[in-house]
Amino acid sequence: MGSNIDECGRPWTSSGGGPIIVVPAETTEHWRGTLPPVGVQVPEGWTWGAAGGPECDYDRACDPPVSETTPFGGFGWVDVQGRPALVLDGETVTWFEADCEGGTLVRSSIDETEDDPKRISESNWRSIGVDVISLADGRLYMFDSAYPGAADPERIDADSGVGVIELGPGRWKVDFATNANEIDFVRFRPAPSE
Repeated sequence: MGSNIDECGRPWTSSGGGPIIVVPAETTEHWRGTLPPVGVQVPEGWTWGAAGGPECDYDRACDPPVSETTPFGGFGWVDVQGRPALVLDGETVTWFEADCEGGTLVRSSIDETEDDPKRISESNWRSIGVDVISLADGRLYMFDSAYPGAADPERIDADSGVGVIELGPGRWKVDFATNANEIDFVRFRPAPSE
């Protein structure tokens, strides 16, 4: 399906019913979606979500160990090759709005005047589980978590395509907010040096 850019030039994606995964580009090829984990014994007739079989990546995205529920869906984190990947629960169009400091993921909007992250008070932004992510490649790929990832976003065959977020290499502070209209936001800002 390849990379998605909307009419405003923003990367976006959606899902077919489950969570969206936002994975550092350098680990995306290790995301297996509903495929069984590599090297595990798979019982005959196994399918994702089935009791008694191996847990696939999509199962993990549907029940992340670190998460917060919001009125619309919620946020969480799962491990991909020792690196955190962001899980966005709920079926909705999600896009990335770049700005001079990094940018913000925006989830759900009926009226675009209501989805401006600059209108959220600084005291309403919070962290959930992971405060900072490190990006060697500088990009994040966001797509329906049911699909396997790939190093090249053009090779990820998710029905709703892939949104490629370009932040740049480095450490990025991640925080979250939900406004009064129940629109969810994920903000990325340069993290202070260690």
